[in-house]
Amino acid sequence: MKLALDAELAEALAPVLRDLDSSGGPRPQVRDEQWSDFEGQLTAMLWRSGDGGQGVSVMAGEPRPDQIASVADQVQEWAVEALWQQGRPATWPECPEHPDSHPLQAQLRDDRAVWACPRTGELVCEVGGLTVTGGRSGRRSRRRRR
Repeated sequence: MKLALDAELAEALAPVLRDLDSSGGPRPQVRDEQWSDFEGQLTAMLWRSGDGGQGVSVMAGEPRPDQIASVADQVQEWAVEALWQQGRPATWPECPEHPDSHPLQAQLRDDRAVWACPRTGELVCEVGGLTVTGGRSGRRSRRRRR
């Protein structure tokens, strides 16, 4: 019998998957697969159709923002590879201040998981808050901290 994805891992993944959807990124098929024997590690696999997968994990009981930032970093790795495989620009999520240059970086700030520019450190939005604006596909609007 196949078990459902652990709720704690699913909750950490949810905002990152929302960002993939809202920003035009590739969407993985998430499967509940235990690939680690490390006690307390919750795991799943991210799969591309017709291609290989990549593991994603969080530690049970970690603060949720830590889990989200960690998962965002892992999903970003998967997304960049998936985009490259599709022949698309392999930058996700694209930095709105430096398009065609580099992706945003998942970070922890003030106990929140956020996307920030790795060059300037400027906060773009919380993980889960990416949006696409009109115009060029893939550009995200900037959402400030509230």
